[in-house]
Amino acid sequence: MKYFSFRRFSILEVLLSALSLFLFSSTAQAASFSFTEFNIAFVLGLTFPVILIIALVKPLKNIRLRYPILISLSVLLMLYALAYAKNHQSELILSSAMVFSSVLYFWLRSTYSAPTGKINYLINFIVVATAISFVFCLWFLPKIDGYLAWLVASVIVLLSAGVAVISSKKVQEPSSLRLAIQWLIHLGFVLIIFAWLNALINMTWLVSAIVISYLAALINGCWSLVEAIRKELTGIDETTDKISTLHSLDPATNLPCYQQALEQLDCIVKQQSKSQFVAIVFKPINFQAVNTVLGHHNSDILLLQLAYCLQKKVVENNLLVNFSDTQSPIKIARLQGLHFLVVLDLSADNYPDNTKVEQLCRELTAAVPSAMSFKSFSLNFELAFGVAYIGQYSHNLSEVISFAEDALLVSEQTQQLISYFDHNSTLYTDQQLQRMERLKQDVANEKLHWYMQPQVALANRKVLGFQMEVHWYHDGVTPWKLDQFVDIAEHSGDIYRLTQQMIVEACKTIIQLKKIGFKKPVTISLVSKELLEPALIDYIVLQAKKYNVETKYLIVEFKEALILSASQRVKAIIDQLKSLDIKVAIGDFSGSYESLRYLRKLSIYQIKINCDLLNDSHNSIESVGSDKAIINALINLTRAMQLPLVGTSINNSHVEQVFIAMGGEHAQGRHLSRGVVFDEIEIWIKRWLEQYPESESSN
Repeated sequence: MKYFSFRRFSILEVLLSALSLFLFSSTAQAASFSFTEFNIAFVLGLTFPVILIIALVKPLKNIRLRYPILISLSVLLMLYALAYAKNHQSELILSSAMVFSSVLYFWLRSTYSAPTGKINYLINFIVVATAISFVFCLWFLPKIDGYLAWLVASVIVLLSAGVAVISSKKVQEPSSLRLAIQWLIHLGFVLIIFAWLNALINMTWLVSAIVISYLAALINGCWSLVEAIRKELTGIDETTDKISTLHSLDPATNLPCYQQALEQLDCIVKQQSKSQFVAIVFKPINFQAVNTVLGHHNSDILLLQLAYCLQKKVVENNLLVNFSDTQSPIKIARLQGLHFLVVLDLSADNYPDNTKVEQLCRELTAAVPSAMSFKSFSLNFELAFGVAYIGQYSHNLSEVISFAEDALLVSEQTQQLISYFDHNSTLYTDQQLQRMERLKQDVANEKLHWYMQPQVALANRKVLGFQMEVHWYHDGVTPWKLDQFVDIAEHSGDIYRLTQQMIVEACKTIIQLKKIGFKKPVTISLVSKELLEPALIDYIVLQAKKYNVETKYLIVEFKEALILSASQRVKAIIDQLKSLDIKVAIGDFSGSYESLRYLRKLSIYQIKINCDLLNDSHNSIESVGSDKAIINALINLTRAMQLPLVGTSINNSHVEQVFIAMGGEHAQGRHLSRGVVFDEIEIWIKRWLEQYPESESSN
C-alpha cells in the first residue's frame, strides 16, 4: 500500500494500467510493486469516480447506490486477501467472492429484470440463503469441503440469475445479450477461482478474472444507468413536444386549456421545487345572464373581450407562472366552464402571502372594464376568487386546483371577493360520505328505529292519531330525526327505500291498533321531491292490500316547502291519494299566499304549525312576540276555514300553555309524549287511558 497511497496517475498511466490486465506477470514484477497491488490501485482508481458519478445522477433517477459500493468493496477485499492475508486467505477470498456474486445478481436483477409475484421472492430467497449458508459453513464448519461448496453455491446463484432473466418480460434483446455475456464472464470467474483453489492455475489468472468480472459488472450497470437517463431526457422532450402540439389554445378565449396549464405548471413546480406557489381560480359570477340573453355563441365574444383585458393586465407580472412555451407569455389559463386560473409565485419577496394574493385579485378586478357591451347589450362583470396554496394540503396540482374551485364556490355563496380553501370543508365532505355509507347500510339492514308520536286533544288528552317518526343513530350514540338526515338520505339514494319502510311500519301500526280496538289514523311524511312518483303510490296500495289496511286510516303529510317547490307534481300525487281515500296533511304551514291557494284548490284534511318558535329560550323577546302574532293569526285563519290544526314541537309546558291561550286545540310533541315503539303500543295505550280516563270516554 505504501507504494501508491499518495501517488497521482496520469492518463497514460491509467491506460497502461488497463492494458496490464492482459500482460504477463513479469510486467508487474519489473515494477516496484506486485501485479495484485497494481490491480488494487486500478480498482481503487476506477471505483471512486464511478461511484461519485452514480451518486451525482441519483436524484435524476432512483438508483440503488449500495450495489456498486458493495461490489467494489468485495473486489477490493479479494485482492487485498491475495496480496497481504496470511491467515484464512482462502476463507476471505471465497467469502468476498460470494458477496460479489450475490450483490451482482441483485444489482443486475433490479436494473434489467424483476420477475413478479412469488417467483421473484423465491429466487431472492434462494440466493440470499445460499450466500449466507456458504459463508457460515466456510467459517464455522471447517470439515466441509469449502472448494466444492464454492462450486455448488456459485452454480446455484448463476442458475437463479438465469431463471430470473428468463422469467422476466421486461428484458429486451440488446440487454439480454449483455446479460448473457456477463453471465458467461461470471461463470469463468467461478471456474477460475475453483481452479486456483485446486492449484491448477497461478494467481495471475485469478487476479485477471476478478478484475475482468468487476469491469463487466460496472459496464453493465453503468450502461443501464446511461440508458435510463437517456430515456428520461427523451421523455421530457416528448412531453414538451406534446404540450406544444397536442394541446391547443381554448378557441373561445385564446388562453391555454386546463390540461396544457396543468402540465406546464407541473414542469415549473418540479424545476423550482424550493419555491412556494398559490393557485387562484376566478370567474365572472354574473356571466350566466349573458348566456341567457345572448346565447352561448354571442356570449363567447364578450368572454373573449374579458380574457383579453385580464391577460393584458397581468402579462408583465413576473410573479405569475407562464402557461405558454412560446415567446409570447400567457399568464392566465381557461379551466372548465367559466373558471380561469392564475398561479402566483410567493417566493420572490418578503411581503405576506395574503397581501400578495389580495393585491393580485384587486388588480384583476380593476382590469375588468366598467361596462362590456355587445351591440346594444352591456353588462358590468363581477369577479369572485378562490385561493389554495400548493403543498399546504396536497402536492397534487389537479387536487389543489379543485381546492381553489371549492373556495370559489364559497366566495359565490357568501358574496365575498376572495375565499381561501378551508381543509375543514374537505373533512366535512369526508364525514358526509362516511355517513352516507353508514346510512345505506343501516337502511339495507333495517336498523333504523321507528316509533309513533301521538296527536292529542289538549282539552281532554284524547288521542287523535299517530305520526310515524324515525331515529337514526349516525354515530351509534346520538339519535337524528328524519329532518336532520334527509339530505344525506337524498344524496345516498336511500330516501325512497327509507320511505317504503315507513309505509310498511305505518301499515303494521294500523293493524295493531285495530287488533286492540283502538282505531286511529297514522301519518307518514313525504319529505323529498324524489318521492313524488306514481310508483310510490302504487307501493302504498300494494302494502295496504298486503296488510289488509283501510286506507282511510292513512294520512300522507307534505311539507309546505316541498309543495311550493314542486307544485304540479305534488298536485298530481295528491289527486291520486284522494282517489284512494287517503287523507292529506300540510306540515310546517306558514300561511303564505301560495299555500292558501292550495288550501282553496285541494281538500286538505289537516294543517300543522311548528310551535317551537313559541319557546322563549330559543329566541329574543322581540322575535317571540312576532312569532306569537303569526301563529295566532294562523290559528284564527284555519279556524275560519274550518281546517283541523295541529301544533307540533310542543316540547314543554310553557309552549303548551301559550298555544292553548291562542286557541290551539290539538298538538303533538315531547311534552305530551316522547313516543311509543311498536312492541309497546298496547301497554302504552293502557297506561295512557289509566292516566287520562276522561280521554277514554271521548274515544
